Amino acid sequence: MAAKRKTTKKNMKKNQVQVPFPVLLANVLVLVAVLGLSYMWLCSRCDALGRDIKSKEAELAAANKRLVSEQDRWSSITSPANLERAIRKHNLAMSMPRDSQVMRIGTWVDDRQTAMTTKHAGSL
Repeated sequence: MAAKRKTTKKNMKKNQVQVPFPVLLANVLVLVAVLGLSYMWLCSRCDALGRDIKSKEAELAAANKRLVSEQDRWSSITSPANLERAIRKHNLAMSMPRDSQVMRIGTWVDDRQTAMTTKHAGSL
């Protein structure tokens, strides 16, 4: 009886239709899917970075425009005519300093040189 069971199992296996699944095809399909998803991720990441760059460029343009307007405003405030007008408006008695009151700082030769040594060297 045991011999009959073995033969029936073999016959059942032979009677079943087995479709061979190509492992190479499965590997290629998985590789194509991974490459496609990687490409889509990379493309979306590049688009996001492009949008970030455009927004940063717009911020930079606005900051440069603000800088130019502030520089123009500062230069008009500090012009000699406006400074004299502000001095008169606030009743300040100011005049130009004498030459002895002006300290000129030249190019320093080394790091140990100070403003005080430069002043003494200039007066010698």
